[in-house]
Amino acid sequence: MTFIRALTVLWVVLFATTFSTMAQAPGKVKLKPAVEEFIGQMVQKHQFNENELRQLLAQQKINDGVVKSVNAPATSKPWHEFKNIFLTPTRVSGGVEFWQQNAELLKRARDTHGVPEEVIVAIIGVETIYGRRMGTYRVVDALYTLGFEIPARSTFFRGELEQFLLMARDNGLDPLSVKGSFAGAMGMPQFIPTSYRNYAVDFDGDGKVNLWEGTADTIGSVANYLRHFGWTYGQPTVVPARISGTEFKEVLDAGMKPNQSLQQMQSKGVEATEMLAPDTPAGLFALDIEQGQEYWLALNNFYVITRYNRSKNYAMAVHQLANAILRERNLQGVPPVSAANP
Repeated sequence: MTFIRALTVLWVVLFATTFSTMAQAPGKVKLKPAVEEFIGQMVQKHQFNENELRQLLAQQKINDGVVKSVNAPATSKPWHEFKNIFLTPTRVSGGVEFWQQNAELLKRARDTHGVPEEVIVAIIGVETIYGRRMGTYRVVDALYTLGFEIPARSTFFRGELEQFLLMARDNGLDPLSVKGSFAGAMGMPQFIPTSYRNYAVDFDGDGKVNLWEGTADTIGSVANYLRHFGWTYGQPTVVPARISGTEFKEVLDAGMKPNQSLQQMQSKGVEATEMLAPDTPAGLFALDIEQGQEYWLALNNFYVITRYNRSKNYAMAVHQLANAILRERNLQGVPPVSAANP
């Protein structure tokens, strides 16, 4: 009986081990429930190969660099520190040079989409220093970490991972070879996957969209993005505000979105320091300076820039860099062609 019982136990152990090995075979590895659900959705909704997708995601694990960057983004710095990162002689002179090298493309983008050259150049300058720094993270690693390891915006980033995998499939790209930022932004303009699929354009007419080496596609795509979100050519972007009393805090708390007229704001102690029509919609925001705070009125075009990155620091850096590039270009004797904030 003892011998038979021992054989029985041995058979059970061997069977369990074999079954476990089979379950863990390539293409059959079990992943965390949220990842399993994601795979099922990709197979059902987009007809992805289940085994291939499973093997891809089985390689993923939390990326500590992504976590660190998410917890301490540069945009969280006070304005007086943040601006020193982006409003630099290197970015200004680089912007003038980039404009000079791509003047015809930039003019065509302005004529097509109604976005001034200096604004397009400044966004590329802020994002990647004109293509010099496009990110070192594997995009799939970053999006996996943000989508499945960090709860804060997991739904959003799982959606971005979905769009990234579709983008890679549509363009014949190896998902493991694509590099970008810690947030999964890609190429010279740092488009996240949804923006890449929705707003990137083939501006050089070669039949494909390339935001890594394609300067023309990058310029056209940035302009197309801003136009889509409502950029209005020839209109001011942001103006300094003068405040008085205490009711201005109500306007400040309402945020940057231009949802009140200047006339309405004036009754609460908020005034524009430049001549604008009383019915001009605006929002109010504050920037941290070394001596305290300064107040600005966000007009429509400023709000459009925040659709690219929702930080007021980011939008102000783009605005001021655009103006600095335009001034430097004019000082060098190149006739002015547009102004971000006349």
